[in-house]
Amino acid sequence: MKGILLTIAIITLGVTGVLAKSDIDGKQWTLTYANGREVTSSIAYFEIERNSDRFTGSTGCNRMFGSVEVTDRRIDFSNIGTTKMMCKLMAGNVSETAFLNALEKADKYAQNGNVLYVFDRNGRTILRFKRLVKQAPVPLPPARVQLEDRKWVLESILGRQYFVPIKGVFLNFDAAKDSVGGNSGCNVFGGSYKTRGSKIEISDVISTMRACVEDGKIAVEREFFDGLRSANRFEIRDGRLFLYKNRKLMLTLRGEAKG
Repeated sequence: MKGILLTIAIITLGVTGVLAKSDIDGKQWTLTYANGREVTSSIAYFEIERNSDRFTGSTGCNRMFGSVEVTDRRIDFSNIGTTKMMCKLMAGNVSETAFLNALEKADKYAQNGNVLYVFDRNGRTILRFKRLVKQAPVPLPPARVQLEDRKWVLESILGRQYFVPIKGVFLNFDAAKDSVGGNSGCNVFGGSYKTRGSKIEISDVISTMRACVEDGKIAVEREFFDGLRSANRFEIRDGRLFLYKNRKLMLTLRGEAKG
């Protein structure tokens, strides 16, 4: 027994040498141990108000409040009051009476990181708490781009590299109307589409009938429409939309903000 008390005394001196009241006030300390019992499912806690001799908290059932004095390594809870709700004690909890009695017997404390130990006058650990430190929120991965999120501008047909940009050819999807439309670089067009997973079907494509002979626009339009109509699979990757017929890449389109 003397060896245990000596160990407690060494721990107490080792972790509390430079503590002041500001080390524990303004923080929520959640109960994890009381009078020899581990507490695993309680919401009991206390918090000392900043720049004050008052504390508030919960017994795990009722709200509690009272006075507290913290000087050097000493801590004294007094004038403890609670609300008067009746609560069923669940497994992993500790009785309200046991918690309050331990608070009244508190004499010294020690802090080791986010763990707070409370000792009685005989140096025995009667309470232990942990500080629930708020972690920085983990950033969510960027939302996955959907077909309807972008204006898709034509970059290549059948994987061919174009040395001159393909101007004015783009595609928009509208989920509310199940419609697809845009411009072939020559004519305005519209149609329907439906998807299931990575599968896609673009159908009923109709367009205006303007004849464009400059810059090979008619040839681009024909291959563009052929790619749309034959596509049965799609992939969105690295800001681009890839339309395939089975394994054959038909069209590559670059995503831009809708304007």
